[in-house]
Amino acid sequence: MAILHVDDQAVIREVVYRALQVHGFDVASVDGVGAAKRVLEERSDIAGALLDERLKDGSGLELYDWIAVHHPAIAGHVAFLTGSGDAESFEPLVAAGCQIIKKPFEIVELVRVVAEWEGVADVGPRVSDPGP
Repeated sequence: MAILHVDDQAVIREVVYRALQVHGFDVASVDGVGAAKRVLEERSDIAGALLDERLKDGSGLELYDWIAVHHPAIAGHVAFLTGSGDAESFEPLVAAGCQIIKKPFEIVELVRVVAEWEGVADVGPRVSDPGP
């Protein structure tokens, strides 16, 4: 199973990508709505999505609506990454089962959310070379 991460800020994409990979998750990381839709159409292994609220070519909210229609199995495993303080705008999404993660966020929070989606109990870092 893989996770889709959509953020238009390259630094955030890189940090989230590396952090989730270190914890053993397969991550598809893209910078906008169009690229996210292409990934979702091409890959059947996407199990959840971390969506930035504001993207260069649309919004995470717009992408969520598309996901709910075209990939409803994923719609229950969506978290929005947002710096917005407008909690009321997210109430319908929370009611639909989405999670809201406020920026700045702790990587451990993202790992916990993704682990819950994938049913993983042990979310410690995966070390490829355990050493001596």
